[in-house]
Amino acid sequence: MFMLIKYIKWFWRFYRRHKRALLLLVTFPFLTSALFVIQPLLLKNIFDLLQSGNVQPTSLQFLSNFIATLGAGKIINYALMMIIFGMASFALHSTLVGHRAYMNLKLEWESRQHTFSDVTTKGPDFFNRFSTGDLVTRMTDDITEKISWFACSGIFRFYEALTLIMFSLIMMLAIHPGLTLWTAGPLPILILIYMRSSTLLDRRFDFLQKRITDVNDSMEACFSGIRVIKAYNRENDQKKKFAEVAKNRLKAEILAVKTHTVIESLWMYIWQLGIVIVLLAGGYYVIRGSLSIGEFVAFDSYVIYLIYPMFDVGNFLVKGLRAGVSVKRLMELEDHQPMIVGGDNGQELSNSPRARVEFDKVFFRFDGMERDILADVSFAAEPGQRIALVGKVGAGKSWAARLVPRLVDPTGGRVMLDGVDLRQYDLGELRRNIGYVPQEPILFSETIENNIRFNRDGITDDILNWAIDVSQFREEVEAFPKGLKTRIGVRGVSISGGQKQRLALARALVGKPRVLILDDCTSALDAKTEAALWDRLYEVMPDLTCFIVTHRPATLEQSNEVIVLDEGRIVESGNHIDLILQEGLYCRLYHRIMLEEAVGAPSA
Repeated sequence: MFMLIKYIKWFWRFYRRHKRALLLLVTFPFLTSALFVIQPLLLKNIFDLLQSGNVQPTSLQFLSNFIATLGAGKIINYALMMIIFGMASFALHSTLVGHRAYMNLKLEWESRQHTFSDVTTKGPDFFNRFSTGDLVTRMTDDITEKISWFACSGIFRFYEALTLIMFSLIMMLAIHPGLTLWTAGPLPILILIYMRSSTLLDRRFDFLQKRITDVNDSMEACFSGIRVIKAYNRENDQKKKFAEVAKNRLKAEILAVKTHTVIESLWMYIWQLGIVIVLLAGGYYVIRGSLSIGEFVAFDSYVIYLIYPMFDVGNFLVKGLRAGVSVKRLMELEDHQPMIVGGDNGQELSNSPRARVEFDKVFFRFDGMERDILADVSFAAEPGQRIALVGKVGAGKSWAARLVPRLVDPTGGRVMLDGVDLRQYDLGELRRNIGYVPQEPILFSETIENNIRFNRDGITDDILNWAIDVSQFREEVEAFPKGLKTRIGVRGVSISGGQKQRLALARALVGKPRVLILDDCTSALDAKTEAALWDRLYEVMPDLTCFIVTHRPATLEQSNEVIVLDEGRIVESGNHIDLILQEGLYCRLYHRIMLEEAVGAPSA
């Protein structure tokens, strides 16, 4: 019951935006059901007239009197009224069906947009827990195949079925209560089937969704690493892996369909047993004279009316379980709280182009970790300074850099900009003033220009060209066949590593940031290009505060201060010369890097 309430609340967030549509979906089933149940009554009168020439009085005399006031004293009049009521019910029902189909698509679009928007607010811990293939499955298969139809058609066909069942049962009770009880005979069997099958179906559908996720994960991993796969000639291995997960999905699909079909068929055919019961019991009552031919025909029509509604009830119960599994999977994404919470009501940044960044006894760790990634980190970066973060692999350099644009927040201490805790600033405003280039440049299957602009407002052509020049990307752009309009593949697959880094740097600079964070993003640049980059950068932006995660000797030598991290703690700090003279960890790292460059080996 608790989960049912949660599912209703989940759907309601979308329906409350469509109150007019909801009103139509609620009212039209009553109208169509009322028009449907009047027609067997007209048929009853026609058969009674054929049998005796007079309409036999029944407990439905109030409807008979109403029909009589319309002048329906002859068979032709009843037939015409059946046509009129039939056309009216068809028109209303067609409108209702069309509206349900429209709302299916509308709710599918809105639920996917809602889930996508929610996912983009999550932190690194979320994407460590949910793989890309899993997220794709939840936002495509779960929504399109499992939730879309059920969100409107499934729910409101069930509601329409209940109204028709209710009206039909009222009419049946009015005609013959005893025969109505016979009709209800299959109900206990159907209830037992549902109770027995609900848990089994839930397990089957959950298992199927996980196998679909495995297929998407396999495809995403293969396509993302296609260069490495080809370089090592492992295409056949990937084919075998994909064939295996696809086979497992096929088995899960067949198992789910078999279970669904068996239960759905049992529900459908057991209810049709009610028709046989009505024919036998009803025929007996007609022979005894306690039921007229007209009443028997009308009663049988109402029983037929119950068949498809009961099918919709069974469909609702079975597909509702399937949709419930998918809703639960989407709610699982929503229930994972974002690491960063920032509204639009925070403090605004000053208009000064200068920015002082200070780490004040900063600690950081993920929930469940035994040790801190960063521990008691304190230092300050003055406007115009170039701060280098150095250390062994896993020392916490990149996580320290990610704290500045609030990609993560410290679990202890503060990171301050101009003396104000970053958490007090408006998050959007803060990030607009920070340029961030990650270790692996993330590019999109778009034109070079769109990758640089990144859909941001206020970026003129002059600023765009300025960013391209400063990032030393001009020669490459002019060499491309279509210049800025050249389209690059997913993750920049069609351009080199150095070009990716310069493009990503141009994207960071085009926003005219006050703070620039470069997470080992110049590793693919040659020494001459990197030197030109720094000279040009500080020529045009002398007040820029820059954090660099790097092992490049030339970059370290020109940095104003080097922060040396080891196991999340600052063990040394100072300029290059001072640290070399101390002959500590930095000195050992620096000489190792120089040796590796001399022999052409990659640095750690």
